Amino acid sequence: MFASFRTLMRAYNDYITGCVSDYSLSPNEVAVLDGLQTVSTASAIAKDADVSKALVSRSVKSLKDKGLIEISISAVDKREQDLKLTDKGLEVAAIIDEANNRFYRLATRGTEDKALEITGLMLEIIIKNLSAGEGEDNDDNR
Repeated sequence: MFASFRTLMRAYNDYITGCVSDYSLSPNEVAVLDGLQTVSTASAIAKDADVSKALVSRSVKSLKDKGLIEISISAVDKREQDLKLTDKGLEVAAIIDEANNRFYRLATRGTEDKALEITGLMLEIIIKNLSAGEGEDNDDNR
C-alpha cells in the first residue's frame, strides 16, 4: 500500500511540475502556490501540506525571488508573514489548479463514485489513526 502511495505522489509531482515547467518550480513551491489559494500564511501552508515550516520558508523565498508572491508582516501577529500571490503568481496558481483537476480526472477515470467515496473515507481513517497514535505500535484495532 505504501509503495502505491509513493508511486502516486511521484506521478502527481511529475505531472504537476511538468504543467508548470516554464516556471522551474519544485514540488514544494507548487504546494505553496496551491496552498495560497485557500490560506495566506506560511505556517498555515505548512500545516495544511503537512511539511516543515523551514521547507515552506525556503519555498516562499524562492517564489518571492521569482516574482510569484509578495510578503508582508501580519497585522495580527508580527512574527507571522502574510503571503499574497502576484498577478503572475495568480496565473501560475490557476495553471496548477487546472492541472490538479486534470490529474484527478486522469487518475480516477473509470472509477465509480462509491469507490472514490470509500477510498476517501479509508484515507481519512488512516490519517486519523496515524495522527492519534504517533509512535504507537498497536494493532489491536484490526
